[in-house]
Amino acid sequence: MPRKAAAKKTGSTSASRPFKGKNGNGVVLQKFPGYFLLACTGLLAFFLLQIFWPFIEVLILAAILATAVYPLYKWVLKVVKGREKIASFTTCILVLIFIVVPLIVFFIMLGRQALDAYGDIQTSVSDGVFDPYLKWEEGGLIYDGLGFARDQLGNVVDFDSLNIRDRITETAQMVAGFLATKSAAIVQGLVWLLIQLFVLLFAMYYFFKDAKVIIEKIMTLSPLPRRHEDELFEKFQEISHAALYGIFLTAVVQGVIGGIGFAIVGIPSALFWGTAIALFSLVPVLGTATIWFPASIVLLLMGNVWGGVFLFFYGLLIVSTADNFFRAYFIGERIKMNQLLIFLAVFGGIGAFGLLGVIFGPLILTFFFAFLHIYEKEYDKVLHRQG
Repeated sequence: MPRKAAAKKTGSTSASRPFKGKNGNGVVLQKFPGYFLLACTGLLAFFLLQIFWPFIEVLILAAILATAVYPLYKWVLKVVKGREKIASFTTCILVLIFIVVPLIVFFIMLGRQALDAYGDIQTSVSDGVFDPYLKWEEGGLIYDGLGFARDQLGNVVDFDSLNIRDRITETAQMVAGFLATKSAAIVQGLVWLLIQLFVLLFAMYYFFKDAKVIIEKIMTLSPLPRRHEDELFEKFQEISHAALYGIFLTAVVQGVIGGIGFAIVGIPSALFWGTAIALFSLVPVLGTATIWFPASIVLLLMGNVWGGVFLFFYGLLIVSTADNFFRAYFIGERIKMNQLLIFLAVFGGIGAFGLLGVIFGPLILTFFFAFLHIYEKEYDKVLHRQG
């Protein structure tokens, strides 16, 4: 018998031969090496995930940003004549300058304006500016407006607990106490933010430079057929572009437009209110009207008729309609999904992941439907069989 054939036969026999116990009885453990390998790999993966977990959100965000701005990297790569390391480093610097730094400056300004807005509201309430509208007694606009309801439901509803002026004062005291107790935590958060920023840029550098190697390795290790892997990767590209350009930039544009309108009518802390408009632009049906409509009513009640009328029509005709134009321009036909699902994904994502949920929520939702689509294609005959 040739040596190779003998070796092959011997290997086959030893692989299928059961282990023998002391009493000579056979214990069939033919697949034990494979199970042992999977168990060790899974255990090590679990511990590795524990190590990486503090940075998992940053790594996902880095992958999304790298995917979204990858065309910029390709352009820089051509400019530097194929030098991948220089192109990756240059692209990270451009992302830092044009995306990360403006966002940091924006959030610093937003925090200052939020405190200013809080101070303005607290001062106005303390000075009695809103008393004609908020005072919970005869002569108060809201109190008198609820007169019929008080007469009919006074025995059922405790209307005294609805004292808006007292609720605003209590909220102001709670905010002041929160800021006083959390000042140290805020400083620690800034240090952690800088660490995450470094990890973000460091990860993006390697995602740019080694993108093809990383993708090929993931596809090699994945048990799915190659056609499904390509589909999932395309979905990831689509949601990365849609989240950055469609959801994020559309909200930013609406916030900027809304903030300009607030500044025109003389409402202070326009940046803060513009940010509120950007956030509520993600809410279906009501959307930005949640912010600009009450603001226009307040202006009218305070006697600023021109400002109230202008803000109402400005919000109705410009702020609200900007969503349809810019979302279609930025996203195009990339994502066709029910608006209610996107709304739930965005705000549910914010609740689960913080501000990054604006991106992570739709990403998880898209992958869920992608896997559901793969499942339906693979088991089409079983799912749609007759009888």
